Formats: sequence, C-alpha cells, structure tokens
Amino acid sequence: MRIGVGLPRGTSDTGLPGMTNLLKADSWLGLKPDGRVAERIASDWRWDEARTTLRLKLRPNVYFHDGTLITPEVAAETLRASLAKSAYSFKSVRDITGEGADTVTIALKERNAFILPDLAGMLVTKPGAPDVGTGPFRVVEASGTAAKLAAFPKYYRGRPALAGIDLNSYPTQRNAWTALMQDKIDMLYEVSRDAADFVEAESTVKTYTFFRPYYIPLVFNVRTPALKDPRVRQAINMAIDRATLVRDGMSGRGSIADGPIPPQHWAYSPPPVPFPFSPAEAQRLLDEAHYPTRPTARTPVPVRFSFSCLVFANDSRYERLEVLVQKQLAEVGIEMRLEPVPFEEFIKRVGRGDFDAFLFELAGRNFGWVYEFWHSVPKTRFDTGYRAADGALDRLKGAFTDDETKAAVADLQRVLHDDPPAAFLVWQEQTRAVSIKFDVATEDKRDPLTNLWQWRPAEAK
Repeated sequence: MRIGVGLPRGTSDTGLPGMTNLLKADSWLGLKPDGRVAERIASDWRWDEARTTLRLKLRPNVYFHDGTLITPEVAAETLRASLAKSAYSFKSVRDITGEGADTVTIALKERNAFILPDLAGMLVTKPGAPDVGTGPFRVVEASGTAAKLAAFPKYYRGRPALAGIDLNSYPTQRNAWTALMQDKIDMLYEVSRDAADFVEAESTVKTYTFFRPYYIPLVFNVRTPALKDPRVRQAINMAIDRATLVRDGMSGRGSIADGPIPPQHWAYSPPPVPFPFSPAEAQRLLDEAHYPTRPTARTPVPVRFSFSCLVFANDSRYERLEVLVQKQLAEVGIEMRLEPVPFEEFIKRVGRGDFDAFLFELAGRNFGWVYEFWHSVPKTRFDTGYRAADGALDRLKGAFTDDETKAAVADLQRVLHDDPPAAFLVWQEQTRAVSIKFDVATEDKRDPLTNLWQWRPAEAK
C-alpha cells in the first residue's frame, strides 16, 4: 500500500516520521477515545496502596523486529532507556525492575497519576536501535522523504494482511491529494480542509473523518506588559467569535474549544461560565483595565494596544484562522501583528519565552500534556510566565480516583477561565482518504490508522 503524507517540513510529530513511528512501534498501553487507559503490550496494571509503585503485566510473545522476546528484564531495560526522551511525568520514576515471568515494576519518588496515560504515548523500540520496534510493520529503508516497511510476521496481535507499506512525503497537502487523484498513492494521510469536499465527492476513494485531540490556542506570554492583566486576557477571549472560526477558519471541520481538555474525555468539566462572544463586554473590560483607544502612526484607526503573534511560516493549515482572529481583535481596538517564522525558530523562541503570543496546535490527548504545557515548572515546551494554574494542576497530578480527578479538572477549568493563559479557540477534525481498492478496518469516528494492520486488499474478500 502506498501512503502519501503532505505536511510542512518541521511538523515531525504528525509528518512522515510520525507515520513511520505509528507503523513500526506499539506503546506499552493504549488510550480509548474517552481518555481511559487500555491494554496494549501491557495487558494489566496495578498500583500499590500508596500509589507510588506501579506493576505492569506484559503480554506473552511480544517480539522486537529483530526477534528479541520482550521479557520483564528486557522491558525494564527498554523503559529505562526511554525515560530521558519521554514525557515530563517520568521524572517521577525512581527505579524500574523486572519481576517474575511477566511483570515490570515502576517505583516512583512521588505520586503521579500521569504515568499511566503517558505510557500510552511511549512507543516501544529497542534501546540503541530506534528503527527496531514492536509494531505491525518493520522498517526496511527510510530517508527524510520516504520510507519502505514490510509486514512483521510475529506481530503479537496477528500478522498484518498487507505485505508492506510505502510512505512518501509531499511538500503540501495539495501535492499529496493530487498524487492520490493520479493513482500514484493509495491513501492520503491527511485531507486538507480546503480539499475535503472535493476528495469526498471522488468515487475512487472513501474518506474517514474523526476527532483529532489537538486544540489550537492563542497562547499569551503574561510577562508582556499589555497581557499581564487577566482582564485584558478575558477581553481577548470575549472578542473572539469561535463559532465563526469553526465555520470559516476550519471550513466547519472542527468544534469550539473552552480549554485544553477535550469534551470527549471522561473527566471533562465545562467552565462554570464559558466566555461569550461579546465585543461590547470585551471593550468594557479593556476600558476598565485602562486601555483606551489611541491614534497611532502605524494604523489608519486608533488602537488600544498592539502585540505580536508568532505563527509557523510554512503551514497553510491555520492561515485563515490567524487572519480571522486578527480581524476580530481589531474590531475591539487590539492590533495583533502576525509574525511568520520558520518552524525551527518558532520552537526556539516559544521555548525561551521570546514572544508576546503564539498560535499553533497543541496536543490534548491526556492530562500529562495539559500539565506540561500549562504548569510553570516544566518549561520543556514553552515559557509563558503563567503560574495561576499550578495548584489545580498539582492536584490533578495526585488524583487517582474518578471523583478526585473530576474535582481537579473542574478546579482547573475555573482557574483557566478566571485567569486565562490563552484563548482556547478550536478542536480539530481530521480526514483521511483511502482508495476503494482496500478494505479498511475501522471503528466509528476513530482514526482508521489505529487498525492499519487489519486492512486488506479489497479483492481478498
């Protein structure tokens, strides 16, 4: 099967490397659509009473692609080797050991409820050999723009029905769907929002649309003088018409965001009073915060204040959204200057806090990501100077029961509303397109790629 990936250079988590990782390696655990943990390479898990020791029970007969059986000792070595480049929660790990015939023990220095869901994001590859994984397909060859994979016959969930996968990278989504229409590829990894209606009408392919757990926020650096006052950040939230962003900026392929936790999550709690779209109330708050409109030499109309917003220069997926937000803020007297920069510069600048604001997508798969993005301590992704949510996030980190978790989430949503670190804009939908030459194994509204190992040529019915 030939798969085309058309995403801008630099978006490695969702581009060709991300697709290759998805095929070559499984994770220790899985995540259900509602955020609950599911079995994968580990078939069971148990906490001790103190919640500082986690025991994972391994499935039997799980192999690396080189034939190495994953025993408890091999699993412990693999986990230890992965810690340095894994999620922030793994800094809580004190020791990892293999026990008995099928158990790995993870001892923690402190209680940390994020360990389990973060294990669902840790791909299992052999230490020192990142291309030797545990997934349904093994890497035969790979470069920066293409990869060839072959079915792994000893895959623990069953041998894949497809003999192999050829991956090809394209500079844009338009280039990729043109290749699909010309029968140069059999699957389009991501259909652009602009092309979705056209591709869905094509009789030679079938499309699959599902919720993508990535939200797009306008993130504030609260050290920026004009953005220090929570009333200003509340006003920005009220000046933005999210329904219009979904309709016009996302071509209707998304949903309104009210925070970093998806509504599908089992512990989701809406803000007590969601931000309404109210330009009049936004202007009242700005007046109260002492930001009246003033004439400037740079703009034809008076403005209250200006700030710059970093955006990824080579990514057309968010251009409409950026311009719409800019226009809506201008209507209440706020000048948001878009500053496009290359991806490498974008990452460096947000990491060191060298920005007024930025607009880009962030992962919302689990609470570990929420903590890492919005707590003041990690600063592993970006530095905004924001500290107001630290207490709520720490309570979420130590929450192990459903009631504790729901209470912590509700507390977090309240803080993010009263003292917002961002304007949470939209959640995304994603569409994949597959040639009708293949039978796709999928569950309703889930990413069909999660079951790619079960796909088969249509003539094999």
